[in-house]
Amino acid sequence: MKSMFVNKLAKTMASASAAYAESTNFTGSAAGYRTKAKAKMTQKNKKTQNISNDDVTAGMYPESDILDEQVDADSYQMQVVENSHNIRIIILKDESGYAQYKSVFEKDKSMIEVIDFDQGMVFKGVIDV
Repeated sequence: MKSMFVNKLAKTMASASAAYAESTNFTGSAAGYRTKAKAKMTQKNKKTQNISNDDVTAGMYPESDILDEQVDADSYQMQVVENSHNIRIIILKDESGYAQYKSVFEKDKSMIEVIDFDQGMVFKGVIDV
């Protein structure tokens, strides 16, 4: 009788866990990893903001002129991926959505780096703010 109870309990738990895994699209130990990864992506997406090319080329940011000089800024979609009190990072993507350039502006030093993902450093210098 005891073994029959244990077998029935095991089957019930197995079917319940299978139903849970199926409804959440998670299996095994990957469930915790995927949940954490999704939470990180959500937090990262909150920091990311798309800006129009007009905002950057019109001088919304101090590094706008350098970006326009070094890279034809009108040809790219610009995405601010970080904008804290220390640093601003802008990714420039082509019409297909592929990242081509990255701009890193250190606010306290007024230093900007423009990096081509294929060829490396395009510009590095201090700008007047």
